[in-house]
Amino acid sequence: MARLSRKGLSVSEKTTTDPLEQARGVWSDALALLHQNPSLSVRDKSWLENVYPEGMWGPTIMLCVPSAAAQQALQTELNKPLMEALRESAEQDIFPAFKIVEKPSKPETAPIENYPRFSPTKLPAKAPVKPLAKSPANETTQGQLPIPTTMPPEHHNNFQSGQNRPLLDPETHLNKNATFDTFVPGDSNRFARTVALAVAEGSGHDFNPLCIYGGSGLGKTHLLNAIGNYALVKDPNLKVRYVTSEEFTNEFIEALADTNQSSGQIKEFNRRYREVDVLLIDDIQFLSGKDATLEQFFHTFNTLHQANKRIVIASDVPPKDLQGFNERLISRFESGLTVDVKPPDLETRIAILRMIAAMNASDIPNDVLNLIAERFTENIRELEGALNRVTAMASLSNQPVTRALAEQTLQDFFTTDVEIKPADIISQVAKYFYLTFDDIVGRSRTKKIALARQIAMYLVRELTSMSLNDIGLVFGGKDHTTVMHAYTRINDEMQEKQEIYNYVTELTLQLKQRSNDK
Repeated sequence: MARLSRKGLSVSEKTTTDPLEQARGVWSDALALLHQNPSLSVRDKSWLENVYPEGMWGPTIMLCVPSAAAQQALQTELNKPLMEALRESAEQDIFPAFKIVEKPSKPETAPIENYPRFSPTKLPAKAPVKPLAKSPANETTQGQLPIPTTMPPEHHNNFQSGQNRPLLDPETHLNKNATFDTFVPGDSNRFARTVALAVAEGSGHDFNPLCIYGGSGLGKTHLLNAIGNYALVKDPNLKVRYVTSEEFTNEFIEALADTNQSSGQIKEFNRRYREVDVLLIDDIQFLSGKDATLEQFFHTFNTLHQANKRIVIASDVPPKDLQGFNERLISRFESGLTVDVKPPDLETRIAILRMIAAMNASDIPNDVLNLIAERFTENIRELEGALNRVTAMASLSNQPVTRALAEQTLQDFFTTDVEIKPADIISQVAKYFYLTFDDIVGRSRTKKIALARQIAMYLVRELTSMSLNDIGLVFGGKDHTTVMHAYTRINDEMQEKQEIYNYVTELTLQLKQRSNDK
């Protein structure tokens, strides 16, 4: 028998796949509960006027608010009753995200008849702004994790176009746009997300260190950044530092160059890393074989661990499979908790694409999202790349995004069984632009070579599973931020310049053809 809700409808009868209709139903019930709450004053309830939902995706509901003041009230003094009302209405934990709309739109469809009379704002039938998967944010597989039932007020995001691009903090090195709100949960990553949230909350003391492993492009870096951003929201006074193993190594090497080590850069290096409250280190596997750096990291790890500071590590393999690490360090990694992230399933891939489209303010039909999600299955990076190609083609040709356009644009880009080698990509780009291999990986900054190099970096990022650090090494030891800058620039210019789009498209076709011919 179907479980009954408090309104007498079974959960299955209430369920709808339409994000707007789902949000309307949950918000209608929650709003009624809030207005019936005797602990709320008339002034408290006045903040609910002109608040309406724009969509619901998994555990997140997007609420449009009329002002920054209303948002602040809902995120602070009204946060607890709001969360409780949403939880009772949806029969699971629901997290609100907010979008400020000073002048609410008129409805494109007639208002729902049973919508509460005390919320007269009309509901727009616009495309969703913040999609997420259909799974509860706080679901656990073991039932033992002390996961918070509310999020800090500052964690609710106001989404704007382009928020999926990195926004780096110069002090913490965190990408401020990589949060738990922008991480789409699914069966492939839900347990990792749940544990990461517990660590970020500060309640996951038994998970120290937390080791997250999985293939390239599956969200490990996103989770590390989300932990750091959330921890700072909870306590802005925390010292948080995100670092890649490459950056850790380079900083250590620079510190060793100081001959006055007792009072020089080594002391500063140790202070920088051994006085943090949360250390997030990415791509730990690249420390393999760097004995001096590993020794330094071992002592840093011990200092932090003994002081009960939080340590989170990301790797492409579980700790026991790390090559070139001594047993004492591996045993310390395994003393905490190890979780993995796997390639997303179809439903999660669709939800990821919806989020990317929404954050870029792109209105993409469902059949196009379904097509991309069905054809690109390996990781999130290739999903985003495919969607970017389709939107670029639509923009350049001044056409709407349709399934036919997507089929045409992507017909030669679907994943092949053979991964293209970065050296082949660089060689092909060099040949295409009448340059040499050494020109591409060298240091020349002439306009022609710089453009070719950035296109080559973009293609290596798109067509291989290599990390940013690995790509940087292939291109003569470039920093991973240089690679990300190149990728972002080419991706943006593909949307605006036909010439750049043609370069990338022709080179991709040539590389795919050569790969298939081998």
